[in-house]
Amino acid sequence: MTSINAGGAFYRVQNSLNANTEKVSQSMQRLSSGMQSIAPGDRTSSQAIGFGMKGELASLKVGLQNANEALQALETLNNDLMLLNDMVVRLEELNALGENAFNSTQDKAAILAEGTDLLTEFARVQTSSDWKGTNLFSTVAMGVGKNNDILNFDLDTITHGITVADLDDGGDDTAIAALKVLVDAEIASAGAAYNEAKNTMSHLSSLKAGYSLDVGSKLDVDFAGETTELAKGQILAQAGTAMLAQANAQGQGMLALIQS
Repeated sequence: MTSINAGGAFYRVQNSLNANTEKVSQSMQRLSSGMQSIAPGDRTSSQAIGFGMKGELASLKVGLQNANEALQALETLNNDLMLLNDMVVRLEELNALGENAFNSTQDKAAILAEGTDLLTEFARVQTSSDWKGTNLFSTVAMGVGKNNDILNFDLDTITHGITVADLDDGGDDTAIAALKVLVDAEIASAGAAYNEAKNTMSHLSSLKAGYSLDVGSKLDVDFAGETTELAKGQILAQAGTAMLAQANAQGQGMLALIQS
């Protein structure tokens, strides 16, 4: 039996066609914007988590910049420590020169003059060793951002305690040896701080890569998957248009039956 309700196929096909058209529109918007969420209420949970992690990612990027600055400061400090080490080596040489019993008065004066200059320069290098106004021969704590990571290096100003007048007769071996121990200890401390900064950068770089992937998975569109959905929606939309025409023709057939 033919019923007027047979025309309901037209409305069902039209409804399916509208739904497919909406899906095609969403896929096109996602692909054109590069974002998963294209409207309020669209995948809100993923979007909220993604934006929260995006803030964390921004913090990580700045943390890496801070850690890199710490490395540059420590390289400057290490260079100054090498200068101090060279000075201590030269003081040892001068002390050995003072052991020569054949030194003339002029020789002794030359040894004293160079020793005095070295000790003055030793103090000056430490005073002028700074990074952006902060003296590096002091306690320095730098926060690098993520998870409250702090880089610390604590170097005290090295006092030499050498009597310059003793250099001309080789009489200050113990003081020079003690000074060498202090410089070596500071070099080791600076090296440990440098390694800590490098390790922190490696850790932050790994976190940054992981966060970037996670943020992308929650906010960025899946181009391969969305392209497939677009193609599927377009095929269904074309099929729906064809079926809508047939449903309309079915209704026209019923009308022709009535008119006859």
